[in-house]
Amino acid sequence: MGHIEVSGLTYLLPDGRPLLWDVSFKVGDGAKAALVGPNGAGKTTLLRLITGELVPAAGRISCSGGIGVMRQFLGTGTVHDLLLSVAPRDVHETAAALDAAGSAIELRDDEPRQLAYAQAIADYADAGGYDLEVVWDVCTTEALGLPFAQAGGRGVGT
Repeated sequence: MGHIEVSGLTYLLPDGRPLLWDVSFKVGDGAKAALVGPNGAGKTTLLRLITGELVPAAGRISCSGGIGVMRQFLGTGTVHDLLLSVAPRDVHETAAALDAAGSAIELRDDEPRQLAYAQAIADYADAGGYDLEVVWDVCTTEALGLPFAQAGGRGVGT
């Protein structure tokens, strides 16, 4: 778990007008929060400031734990790709290594590649990848009515 604390945050538009002025709030460990407001109010900008994608004109942002942001417009890819995009970095990296090791075995199935694949499986497990897949199964079952094993390869546009 983690927290987010924003203190005295100000963000100016390119023309110098303030979009956010002296914003302060805290979301504590385990708390759930919603960011609600009309179009153009600065919701996306605030999230981009929190994730470090934008730099504020003033103020302080403090975060503990990880932050995952799922974009409103998803683009292309699969449900699995989308879920991996908000997973912790080590899960994302070990999943890529596991995919590469699996592809290598498909090209030539020999002992060195089998050992590399076994190591990639262990690394993915150690990173928490399989634990996340249990959570993803709950999410896809609730949202799509399909278990992760069936929904993972599905395009995000469908």
